[in-house]
Amino acid sequence: MNGSRRPARSVFSLFALWGLAVVLVSPASAARAAEQESWDAIYMAGSKVGHVHIFVEPVNDKGRKLLRVRVDTVLNFRRDKDLVTNKLQYGTIETLDGSVLRLDTRTLTSDGEIRAYGDVVDGEMNLILQSGGTRQEKVLKWSPDVRGPYAAEMTLAREPIKPGESRDLKMFVPDLNRICDITLTAKQKEEVLLGDGEKHALLRIEETTKLDGKARREFDTTLWVDSAGQVIKSSQDVLGGMVVYRTTKEGALAADRGMAVDRIAHSVIKVANKIPNSTAVRAIRYRVELPGDDLSQLLPNDRRQTLTTEGESKSSGTLNVKTAGPEVGEAESGEVSPQFLRPNALVTSEDSQVQALTRRAVGDTQGAWEKAVKIERFVFQNLKDKNFATTFAPASEVARTLSGDCTEHSVLAAAMSRAAGLPSRVAIGLVYADHLGGFGFHMWHEVHVTGRWVALDASFDESAVDATHIKLSDTSLDGVAPFEAFLPIVRVMGKLSIVPLEVR
Repeated sequence: MNGSRRPARSVFSLFALWGLAVVLVSPASAARAAEQESWDAIYMAGSKVGHVHIFVEPVNDKGRKLLRVRVDTVLNFRRDKDLVTNKLQYGTIETLDGSVLRLDTRTLTSDGEIRAYGDVVDGEMNLILQSGGTRQEKVLKWSPDVRGPYAAEMTLAREPIKPGESRDLKMFVPDLNRICDITLTAKQKEEVLLGDGEKHALLRIEETTKLDGKARREFDTTLWVDSAGQVIKSSQDVLGGMVVYRTTKEGALAADRGMAVDRIAHSVIKVANKIPNSTAVRAIRYRVELPGDDLSQLLPNDRRQTLTTEGESKSSGTLNVKTAGPEVGEAESGEVSPQFLRPNALVTSEDSQVQALTRRAVGDTQGAWEKAVKIERFVFQNLKDKNFATTFAPASEVARTLSGDCTEHSVLAAAMSRAAGLPSRVAIGLVYADHLGGFGFHMWHEVHVTGRWVALDASFDESAVDATHIKLSDTSLDGVAPFEAFLPIVRVMGKLSIVPLEVR
């Protein structure tokens, strides 16, 4: 694609953030056998898109009997004209009763991998995140009652739950790299239609998740279990609906129909009236509504956008968005956090190729804002292979391939900004795409100049980001849980209503 031409607006999807509720064999029951494995089929929007393979085996560590649990998840789908395969590999070493001693998670969404791993020593887990040649560490308090992401099935297999009962557990969530509190609430038995075409009487259980005392609805899951406590079906209200069925190896590995489903088109939030010449729009007043949720927790206020909610539920309101350059509004007080200048596993600003590109882009330019504009334009013009084949790559990889979609544009621009001495972060949210008839998920970057955070978009060559960019969150992508800021995407997909009321 010619770098001087403006591409059609694009959106992204992200595998590692979808709170995938894999159904897992119980390590407690596996301890009674030489080894066990199971297979599950994943369906999204009614189409099979992947599978989960779980393998549990006993191991002996200097006479101590332990378990090795390996979970491989594969997703296949289409993004515009590109076919994408993403993989998540999760492994643990555990005691026979399920206490996690070691974990190792590998997410493969590009040519490289993002790895999180660590060991529990004296009640602490030294968790390490590694990607793109960069390594970061964080120590987590880790008690013996912390379980892996299969905590629900493990406890249900060991001690079946009865209708009306509830049970609290501690569970490590790979998407957050954090320990969450989950509650299982047993309802009643239901006749459930399964993949074999037959109805089965299964107990319905609602699983809810809290982090630091706050509900994380992105992870809420409905489970259906048999009399032995094995999860036969699970469902999450994300991405248009995701269902996982226990099946055979042949059923799990059967051809995925998800390749025929365009995840971009499927995720668009439609609007009734088009927004003409959207990249030139400088101010819009929107009517927004998200039934059953609090908009104030999802739509931040900053110099560009202001939310006014209605009623006690705060599920509806008015959102004003405008273009805000480096001189608009009052400057912030205080120092910018060091996390916005240092390299991390995704914003690899110390990488030699990232720094070489930065020198090419900036040259002898001295002004901070002038540097930011040159970097934005350079990334737009030089990432000529604009595609959807990669779902997320660190800046070091993008600097060498010079390809990708909005995630790659924004991560490289953020890394080059830091290499030039400019604090930077990425913004996650929505953008209007006329050819899709609504708002799709998008990522751009922001730099801190003149005492203000200023938005730029290297995907569309916008140093003055238009008013159809609606921000859900922003992040430095620092630390061992860099993807947590993307989770609002899961909460709004298929639920948020956007109505442009006034366009200027």
